[in-house]
Amino acid sequence: MTIFVLLGLLVVKLYHKRMGTKKKKAILAELTDYMQHNERNWVRLIAVTKRLTDGWMQNAMDASTDIPFKTSFMKFLTNISLKGTTNQELAKRAMQPKQAMSRTVKELEAEGLIKTEKSKRDGRSAKITLTDEGKKLLLVAKQEQAKLTDAYKELVGEENFAIAVDVLCQIIAYHESLSQVEEGD
Repeated sequence: MTIFVLLGLLVVKLYHKRMGTKKKKAILAELTDYMQHNERNWVRLIAVTKRLTDGWMQNAMDASTDIPFKTSFMKFLTNISLKGTTNQELAKRAMQPKQAMSRTVKELEAEGLIKTEKSKRDGRSAKITLTDEGKKLLLVAKQEQAKLTDAYKELVGEENFAIAVDVLCQIIAYHESLSQVEEGD
């Protein structure tokens, strides 16, 4: 190799190193700006709200009932119709993979909150219904949720709370429409 080739390689290497440093600085600057506005980061706010309301709900239910309760039960229990729901419908409504759902269904059944009955038409499917204990648990949860809703309304005002609920419903509908488009592709 000639000295010119070696110098050329060195220049290219230094250029890439310098560009790498510039890129790293740009990334760091962008992340710093992002983190400075973290208090209003939408995804973070949703995650924190879920964690805090789940904790509040767990404490409220523990104080209100002896019926076994986990906040993770709610997405299943609230999606079982009073006439019963198939396991496939429940997985779709709760937006859970069937494997995760079947684990939770077994746990809910073991706790005496639901019962399952094999479908007479399709042996692979089961009809899931709430037991009397499951219905009682949902009523207690409804009462506790009403208390939290009242506290929120007192905190931000009735109108602001209604607006917040409307906005969340619109955002959910938007995401559901996106997932329907993806399923249709």
